[in-house]
Amino acid sequence: MAGLTASQGTALAAQTADSNPAAGGIRGQVTDPSGAVIPQATVVVRDSAGSVAGKTTSDNGGGYAIHGLRPGKYSVAVTAQGFASYSEAGIAVAGGQMKNLNPALTIAVEKQEVQVQAENTTIGTGADENANAVIIKGSDLNSLSDDPDELQNELQALAGPSAGPNGGEIYIDGFTGGQLPPKSSIREIRVNQNPFSAEYDRLGYGRIEIFTKPGTDKIHGGIQFAGNYSAFNSENPLLNGSPEPSYYSYFGHGNVGGPINRFSSYFVSGFGRNQENVNIIKALDPAAISNGNTLNPPSLNEAYSFPTYFFVVSPRVDIQLGKLNTLTVRYEFNRWHTTNSVGGAYSLPSQGTNEDDQENEVQASDSLILSRNLVDDIRFQYRRVRDGSSSVSSLPSYSLQQQFTAGGNSQQSDQDNEDNFEFQNYISGAYGAHSLNFGTRLRMYHDVNTTTGGSNGSYSFANAANFVGCLSNPPAASCKPIRYTYTQVNNPLARATMFDAALFYQDDWKVNPRLTFSYGLRWETQNRISDKSDWAPRFAFAYALGRGSGKKPAKTVVRAGYGWFYNRFTVPHGFGSSEPYIITPIHNNGTNLVQYIQSGNIVFNANQTTPLTPSTGSAGTGINAPTKYTIAPNFKAANDMEAAVGVDRQITKAMTGNVTYVFSQGVHQFFTDNLNAAAEYPLADAKAGIYPTTIPNAPPENNLQYQSGGFYKEHQVMVTFRANYRKFSFFTNYTYSNARGDTSGMGSVPTVSSDPGLDYGRTTFDVANRFMLFGNFMLPWKISVSPMLMANSGTPYNIVTGDELTGNNQFNARPTYARSCSESGAFSTAYGCLNALPYGYGAQSGSGATLDPSAVGEPIIPYGIGTGPSNVSVNMRLSKVIGVGPKLGEGQHGASGGGGFHGGPHGLGGGGLSGNRGGPGRMDQEAARKYSLTFSAWATNILNHENLGTPSGAMSPSLDQNGNLKLSQYFGESQTIAGGFFHGPSAGNRVITLEAAFNF
Repeated sequence: MAGLTASQGTALAAQTADSNPAAGGIRGQVTDPSGAVIPQATVVVRDSAGSVAGKTTSDNGGGYAIHGLRPGKYSVAVTAQGFASYSEAGIAVAGGQMKNLNPALTIAVEKQEVQVQAENTTIGTGADENANAVIIKGSDLNSLSDDPDELQNELQALAGPSAGPNGGEIYIDGFTGGQLPPKSSIREIRVNQNPFSAEYDRLGYGRIEIFTKPGTDKIHGGIQFAGNYSAFNSENPLLNGSPEPSYYSYFGHGNVGGPINRFSSYFVSGFGRNQENVNIIKALDPAAISNGNTLNPPSLNEAYSFPTYFFVVSPRVDIQLGKLNTLTVRYEFNRWHTTNSVGGAYSLPSQGTNEDDQENEVQASDSLILSRNLVDDIRFQYRRVRDGSSSVSSLPSYSLQQQFTAGGNSQQSDQDNEDNFEFQNYISGAYGAHSLNFGTRLRMYHDVNTTTGGSNGSYSFANAANFVGCLSNPPAASCKPIRYTYTQVNNPLARATMFDAALFYQDDWKVNPRLTFSYGLRWETQNRISDKSDWAPRFAFAYALGRGSGKKPAKTVVRAGYGWFYNRFTVPHGFGSSEPYIITPIHNNGTNLVQYIQSGNIVFNANQTTPLTPSTGSAGTGINAPTKYTIAPNFKAANDMEAAVGVDRQITKAMTGNVTYVFSQGVHQFFTDNLNAAAEYPLADAKAGIYPTTIPNAPPENNLQYQSGGFYKEHQVMVTFRANYRKFSFFTNYTYSNARGDTSGMGSVPTVSSDPGLDYGRTTFDVANRFMLFGNFMLPWKISVSPMLMANSGTPYNIVTGDELTGNNQFNARPTYARSCSESGAFSTAYGCLNALPYGYGAQSGSGATLDPSAVGEPIIPYGIGTGPSNVSVNMRLSKVIGVGPKLGEGQHGASGGGGFHGGPHGLGGGGLSGNRGGPGRMDQEAARKYSLTFSAWATNILNHENLGTPSGAMSPSLDQNGNLKLSQYFGESQTIAGGFFHGPSAGNRVITLEAAFNF
C-alpha cells in the first residue's frame, strides 16, 4: 500500500469533502455509444500540475464520484477494456461544488498496438510518481516471458540493482516469499515505486510488486503451449566441441475467469513445465591426476541430463459482502522436482542430488470501509513449504578447490518443513492534504529440519601434487589431504519458531501543488536475537521547479529521501530454498550434530562406505577439532542507511527522464567468524596486512559464530528514460555502482578472525556498470517486437592461495604482492606479481612452516581484486495476434483471459488483495473479436554472446612432472555460464522458444 495511489485509497481521500467545506468534486456515469453503462471503467483526475488528484473505478451502474478536490481546473481520463480512451481537460471545480461529467466511450476499432498508459508518460510530485518507477501492464506485460523463472529474471533486470547487498524484494499481492504466479494470472506489475515509504522493509529501488487478476462479469480465458528443442539452440560454450545430448523444454498454461453470481467472481490459472535439461562439467580429471599427470591434466568436459518438472495451480475468488466490504481468497499450489542436479561445473556426476519441493499457499484479504476517511485492509497468508533432497551417493566427498569435486555430495539427505504465517492490518485514509497510511505486520515461521549432512565425510586437497596416487589401492604415500571433515549425527532433528513484528506510520503531505513532503516511522522487533527494538525513520520530498498551470504542468521535479532499512536475521526463504539461519546453530550445537575437522596425518579412502571417524581413531593422529555454530550475544539486525537525491524531467510530451544519486551505508552487517581461530596471529600484522613469520596452528575446536559487525559503503548513480508513443514504447536504465565492505553476507568468513577489517575491499555486489533497455514496437502486418537488452560489467571475485595459512580452518588465505616475479612461488598475473606460496611450497595448516625470507613483509593483496567477464544479452519476442470469430458488438469486450471484477462499493473498485493497490482493469492484449489466436517466437541471448560466470580465484600451485611450479589449470578461467538474465531456460547458449495461445 504505497500511499494513496490506488482507486480505493484515493477515493477515500476524497471523502474529506464533508470535513472540508471548501473541497469540491467530480461525478457522473460512464456509458457506451448505445447508452449502456460501463462498469469497472478507470477514472483518473489530474490537477493543473499533472499530479493524480483522484482515481476510482465505475460501479455496476457505471457511476463514479471523486470528492475532496480543491478549487481549480482539472483533467479527466477514462479507460475501459474494448473501448477507446476518453479525456477532457479544463474542468473548473469551485469550492463545495460537485461537477457533473458523463463520459461516453466509443467502441475500439479492431487493432493491435502499444497501449499508452497516461501514468507512465508524465511526472508529478506524488510520493509514488517518481520517474524511475515503471508500471507494466497491457502489451508491455505481454512482451515479457511466459516462463515464471525467466519472467523473474526480466523483472529484476527492469528493476535494476537494489542499494546494498540484499537485493530488492518481490511482493505478490502484498506478501513477500513464494513462487511467481503464471503471467496469465498477473494483472499489473509495479517496479521501484515510492522508495522511502515506511510501509516496506527495504528501500524501494529494486522492489517489484505483482498484482494478480480478479474474475470478470463474463467468462473469459485462454490456453497456451510453448516449447524449445536443442536443435533450435546454439551449443553451450563450455563444451568446446564435446558432444551435447539432446534436450528439450515445454510448458503449457491456461486460465479461466468469470462470475459466480452478481456479487462474486472467480479466476483460475495453471502452469506446468517439463524440462529435460543438461549439466555441464568443466573439471580436471581426478583419475589422471592420481596417475601422476599434474603437468597438463585432461579436463572432463562433458554434458549429462537432469530432468526437472514444475507445476503450479492458483484459483482466486472475489466476493462482495456488502457495499463496504470486499473479501478475496487466493490459493496456490506449487511442486518442483529435479533429478541428478549438481551445484557447479567442477562437480562430477556422483555429486548429484534428487530434490522434491512443494508449497501450499493461502492468501485472504478483507477490505473494509471504516468511515468516510478510512479503509482497513486485513490480510492473512499461510505458506506450507516442504523441501526434500537426497544425494545419489553416500561415499566420501573429495575435492581440489575450484578444480574438481567428486564422491558423494556432503549434503546427503535433508528434509525441511516450513509453516509460515503472516498477518497484516493496513489502514489508509485522508485528512485534508494528508494521505495517511499506518498499520502492523506480524510474521511467524515454524521450521522443522532433518539432515544427515556431512555424515559421509569429506577430504580437501590444497594442490594437484597432493592428490597423486590417491585413487590407487591402497593410496600412495604422496596422497596428502590437507583436511578431513566428518559429521557425527546424534540427533538429526532441529526445530525453531521465529517471530517478528512491525508497526508503521506514513504521511504523504501535499503542502501545495508544487511540493509533497513525506515522512514516516517504522518499528520492528524479532525473537532469537538480543536486538529487540529497531526504529526506522523515513523522510522524502518532491518539489516541482518552474511554473505550471492548466495544461502545462511543471517539467522538472526534484526529489530527495533518507531512511533506515533493517534486514531480519531470518525471513522465509521462499520456494525451493534452504532452511533459515537459526537452524544451523541448533543442529551444530556440539551435541546434535558433532562436526570434526582433522588437519594432519589423514588416511584417504575414497571408497570407504563407513566414514572414518575420530572416535575410532582410524582417521589418523592429527588434531580432531570439534565444530559448533553459535549466535553472538550482541547480534543485531543489519541496518542499511540510505540517502537519495534526484531530478525527474519531462523531456517531451511522451518521454520522461530521471537521474538519481544514492548513497548507502550498512552497519551491523552479517558474517560468520571462527572465534577459536589463531589467537596467536599478531594483531599488528593483521592491521599491517602482512603474514606473521610462522603459520598459526589450527584451533583445537571451532566456534563458528554468527556476528553482525560488518560494514559497507556504496555509491550509485541511476539514469532512466521512458517513452510511450502510439507505435512503440521503451524503458531504459543505467546504474553505476561503487561498493566497498568487509562482508558479503552470512557466508563470509574473515581471513583473520581477530580482524575482519582485513577483508575490506570490493564486495560481490560491486558491479560497476549495468544497462538495460526494454522496448515494444509495432511492425508492419501488426507484428509486435519486444527486445530486452541487458549488459553488466564483470563481477568481483576473491583471489586465494588455495591453502589455509591463518588458522581459521578455511581456504581463503590470499596471496601477497611479490617483490619480484623471479621470487619462488611468485607468478605473473593480470593483477601483478602474486606470491601464492609465502611460506614456501607444501605449507599446510598447523605445519609450523616459517615465512620465506624473501616474502617477509610482503603486503597481502586486497579482498576482491579479481574482476569477472562482462556480460551482454539480448532477448527478443515476436508475436502476432489474429482475431477470429464474430466481430464485437457495441458494449462487448474482447478476448482477454481475465480482467477486472465488476463489483465493489461505489467509487472504490474491487478492493481485496490487489484492487486497492493500483486499480482494476483488464491488461491482456486483445483483438476486437470474440476470440483471438496469438503466435509468438521468443529467444534468449539472440546475439549468441558467450556470457561466462565468475572465474576460479584459487591459484593452488603444485609441482608438475618436471618439478616446476605451475598454477591451477583453471585459475582466472570461467567454469560456469553466467546466471539470471544472461542464461536462458535450457543448456544452450542461444535458446529459441515457440508459443501459441488461444483466448476467448
